[in-house]
Amino acid sequence: MKLTRRRLLKATTVTATTALGACAGGLDGGDGGDGEPNVDFDATPDPEFDASPEDLDASAVDDDAAATDSAALDATRDAARDAALDARTADARADAAADSGVTVMNPDFRSVPERAGLFPYAVMAGDATDTSIIFWTKYDGTTPLTLRVLEMNGSAIVAVRFNGAVTVGAGGFVRVIVNGLRANKLHRYAFLVGPASAPTGRSAIGTVQTAFAADTLAPIVFGGTSCSHPTAAPHPVLQHAGSRTDLDFFIHLGDHIYADAGTNAVSLAEYREKYRMNWDTAGMRALHRSTGMYLTWDDHEVLNNWNPETFSATRLGYARQAFFEHRATRRDSAAPNRIWRKFRWGRTAEIFILDCRSERRPSTASTNAARASTYLSRTQMDWLKAGLRASPCVFKFILNSVPIVDRAGGDSDNWNGYASQRREILDHIVDNSINGVLWLSGDVHFGGVCKVESAGAWSRIWEVVMGPSGSNRDANPSLVAAQWPVRVLDNIHSYTVVRANPSTRTVAVEFINAAGNRIAGSAWSHTF
Repeated sequence: MKLTRRRLLKATTVTATTALGACAGGLDGGDGGDGEPNVDFDATPDPEFDASPEDLDASAVDDDAAATDSAALDATRDAARDAALDARTADARADAAADSGVTVMNPDFRSVPERAGLFPYAVMAGDATDTSIIFWTKYDGTTPLTLRVLEMNGSAIVAVRFNGAVTVGAGGFVRVIVNGLRANKLHRYAFLVGPASAPTGRSAIGTVQTAFAADTLAPIVFGGTSCSHPTAAPHPVLQHAGSRTDLDFFIHLGDHIYADAGTNAVSLAEYREKYRMNWDTAGMRALHRSTGMYLTWDDHEVLNNWNPETFSATRLGYARQAFFEHRATRRDSAAPNRIWRKFRWGRTAEIFILDCRSERRPSTASTNAARASTYLSRTQMDWLKAGLRASPCVFKFILNSVPIVDRAGGDSDNWNGYASQRREILDHIVDNSINGVLWLSGDVHFGGVCKVESAGAWSRIWEVVMGPSGSNRDANPSLVAAQWPVRVLDNIHSYTVVRANPSTRTVAVEFINAAGNRIAGSAWSHTF
């Protein structure tokens, strides 16, 4: 596999705003409530910090690429990443020479011994904008904790972007938002144990990329999957995905855990235990630390095919609390229960992250499009329609936990079971000539690429069904080849790689197995 991180050299440089809602990478949760009756057990805002640029003592920077992590997996991955990134030359070095950061006497934490036992789930970063990232870990220690974020150029430290004490929340979970970062930059980060000036240990080292600045048009490469059943532990598919150094970010489309695997989780402690079953595996740890995450949920984070109209509000509150506790996913201050949100990578791509579970009303379900049904709340639907229509981006990726294609599973459980809203959103795309829309979905325990309808106006709209990374089907579905040019069946666990080039308006897709090989017949490309 050719490792090509093009980010720091390929993009047009545009001055970035530090406002969280900026065009380039703004978080947008809409402008209304979600209407849910559930109890919110933990809606405390995540602490936010601004990067504080000061002169960096160049003599304090350790550029030694031979500095290694104590864990073999860290060393292998970081060495490969350094080799790929060191290929950058003139432009990146000029950029670094003109930069500044926070003064730290010895900023390089790679030689600090890893204390994996204190950080059982490693680290994660996600919901990246052009200037802001949320950082996450679970910490089982009692010694004060520091988060350090380094902007990198290969193995060389360009600047210390953040170096500050963080608060450990209930259950040992740490969620910290750092603002004021620079667009289109690669960062290494770690949580440090003990005095910030002389830490005695650290977490695993994570890597994350800030999104493109507002007017940037450049290619992106990202990965995605769904349906990670704990019986597939230690999740070798995800471990391979986590070994890559060429992904701008990774998406998980839901069923990231199975709260109903074995016994059903009911209490907060039981939901946390279900997360432990997956988070405490080599595959999850490798994936979560390897690149930035954009995440949503499906049904198994709560209970298989749970009904929001009848489900216990208390139990849903526990499931939702556990969802946010275990992810680098932002909470909207005005609507902390809301999961749907969107992000931009310059003018290349806008990423719409849907919640296709907690707002549906099964009592309204109907395959008759003439009968009003509620799959998304009116607020979420209007937000999605307005965002698609207004987006200046070449590509619009809709992260959709349950497929919108016809006959992708039980019709009563997907968009087909709520036919009026399915027609509403697909007609909206067609009637407004919204180009570059690609639905990215999970749930159904097979992979593939398809037209959402075999004929008619909607047949021009495409969907990629990602995964599964750890779940199996009882039997293969019946899929029409003309509608499904790619079908990944036979219980092959996989993740998907998407390459989107705005200059050619082309998206290329391939499915990768646990051995790191492209699955035969899984390559597909389309020009929008």
